[in-house]
Order: sequence, then structure tokens, then C-alpha cells
Amino acid sequence: MRTSYIWGLVMVIFLAFPACKNSDNTPTPGNTTNQNLLKTWKVSQVLEGSLNITSEFSQYRLMLNEANGNKDFTLVQRDGTSITGSWGISTDETTITLTTNGNTITLSGVSISASELKYTADEQGKAGAVSLAFTLVPA
Repeated sequence: MRTSYIWGLVMVIFLAFPACKNSDNTPTPGNTTNQNLLKTWKVSQVLEGSLNITSEFSQYRLMLNEANGNKDFTLVQRDGTSITGSWGISTDETTITLTTNGNTITLSGVSISASELKYTADEQGKAGAVSLAFTLVPA
């Protein structure tokens, strides 16, 4: 009788502990960065309203990196000049914020996949701020 009790207890312990193990390799709750973002992106298409202005952005590149908890970016703008700084993403992954020298660039309406990054951003145009729709692909 005592042996049956011990075996029963061993079976309960054996069955209970695997349920506590994280066997599917899901990211830990503190890791909120979508790994699809961490690469160099180049322009596939840029629209100002319905006007295709992609050719003006041939030099445009966005590099997003994350290492040791630090998120840094390099943005090569359409004129070829580069800016660097830190970046963050909202918990719902719809807004990316680029911060450089106290200035902020907001990328909104973000859509992320392994093969495409889409967002809208305001740029200063000849007649004031304009909203541009970007579609980027891995460089």
C-alpha cells in the first residue's frame, strides 16, 4: 500500500513539472521587439497622396538595431545625409519613434512583416508638412 502511494506521488510530480516548463521557446515577456524589424530597409515605394515619388528616395535607408537592451538606428535620408539615434516601438507595434539630438520622428500606421515595413511619416515639403506613405523592403 505504501509503495502504491509513493508511486502515485511520483507520477503526480512527474506530470506536474513538465507543465511548468517553457518548452515552446516563446520570447520572455520583457522582449517586445518584433525581430522582423532588426535589419536594413530600403524604399520600395513612397506615395504623397496618390503621387508616386519613389524615385526621390533612391538613397533612403533605415537601419534598426538592438543589442544589450539598446535600440539604435541610422536613417539615410533622401538627400544622402545620415542621422543616428535611438528608437522605440509602441506595445501595439503601430508607432515607431526615432529620437536624435532631442528631435523626434514619428512613424505611424506601422505594419511589419519579414519582407515589408510600411508606415506614414510627415516630411517638410515646399508648401509645408506633407504626409508620406512608405513601403520598405529588406536591403
